[in-house]
Amino acid sequence: MKKIFTTLTLSTLVFFGAAAQNTSSPEVPVRKCGSPKVNPTYEEAFQQMVQKHQQFANGKKAAVVYNIPVIFHILHSGVAVNTTGATSGRNLNAAQINSQLTVLNADYRKLNTDFSTYVTQSAFSSVAADVEINFCAAKVSPTGTVLAEPGIDRISVSSKGWNALPYSMSYIESTVKPGSSWDPTKYFNIWVLEFGGVDAGTLGYAQFPTIPSGTNPVTDMVGAGGAANTDGVVLDYHYVGNTGTALASAPYNKGRTLTHEAGHWLGLWHIWGDDGSSCSGTDYVTDTPNQADENYTCPTTNGAVSADACAGSTGAMYQNYMDYSDDKCMVMFTAGQKARMQAVMANCARRLSLTTSTVCSTVGIEENLSNVNMEVYPNPTNGELNIDITTLEVQDFTISVINTLGQTVKEVKHMQSNGGKIKIDLSDKNTGVYFVTVKSASGSKVKRIVLQ
Repeated sequence: MKKIFTTLTLSTLVFFGAAAQNTSSPEVPVRKCGSPKVNPTYEEAFQQMVQKHQQFANGKKAAVVYNIPVIFHILHSGVAVNTTGATSGRNLNAAQINSQLTVLNADYRKLNTDFSTYVTQSAFSSVAADVEINFCAAKVSPTGTVLAEPGIDRISVSSKGWNALPYSMSYIESTVKPGSSWDPTKYFNIWVLEFGGVDAGTLGYAQFPTIPSGTNPVTDMVGAGGAANTDGVVLDYHYVGNTGTALASAPYNKGRTLTHEAGHWLGLWHIWGDDGSSCSGTDYVTDTPNQADENYTCPTTNGAVSADACAGSTGAMYQNYMDYSDDKCMVMFTAGQKARMQAVMANCARRLSLTTSTVCSTVGIEENLSNVNMEVYPNPTNGELNIDITTLEVQDFTISVINTLGQTVKEVKHMQSNGGKIKIDLSDKNTGVYFVTVKSASGSKVKRIVLQ
């Protein structure tokens, strides 16, 4: 993956619009994609956007942490929810969906506990990054109805008049996505289904972001970024999360398929540049090593150097989420990849609009109450959390700590109080993103925290 940033000719590079992963057979799955290649116009606009964003970012005193609401559209053929956690059955249960969301948050915040097991080279650990992007389960539908299962939209395909599952990518793009997409300015749409036909064995694929381009925006990047009603990621139900159907899907059984595809959705290419092992391609990220080709499996010894014809003494960065390695040793993004994704979140219209979406709360994230003030610190915290509450009048209120799955993990009630300093111990909770909420009869206020 040669690190080149020169203008590329259209005759040598073609963009297929979506990055896909597939398996050669159900018995021995092998991660593969639909070989997306850089569209010169798209990437030129992308580079200009990144450069402008970095110039702006250099003047900021604090990093931006973005929050993305997620909705999983689970497609099934009228069967009951897989409540037993069986390794078959398309109508996945909430526990399996929640396990995927937990993996996604850990991976994008560099809170995954397997990082140090597989990243042993100092050259790699020094560039590994917390992307500072969080994902939360949507709590309300586009009509404002509170979802019975946060983050989940169950769809019986017969109720839509669609063909029977499984589906090809062409049918998904022409029928399924436009017929079930929720507003992509408020939701990150993820479709969970079974691939069939010419695309049988596919793990998943993603739509790239639409990139603004100076005074002549590349409108929806036709053939590249894609239309609003197809925006999102598609996953095969076998490879979601790390429980249920994923248990029989090794080596892609730890939820990293969505981590990889969300990377494409946020503007990342494969780290070897899809150049057919010639070392001439690029992912336009300077801190991923030049790599001859994709990696499959993992080294026998955890964290061992994997020799590569182009990577030099450090070996290939098979630990990167944008390679094709097995789920267990896919454990990192780099600072350069983070810069690219942060630029997308700050500049690409549909991605940026997600940061102001309030669908992850039934009361609205950061809703302001004039009669209640709340300060939360330290943030990030290692476990001990201080919450300062000040009210203008004596009243009843409840402080809740809620995880990204919508579950309350701590709750403190105060009766006829005007506030004060409250200490909450979260040291027994899993690392990740949480929401601290204070609720009274007049409304609520929410703050996001990170538990390290």
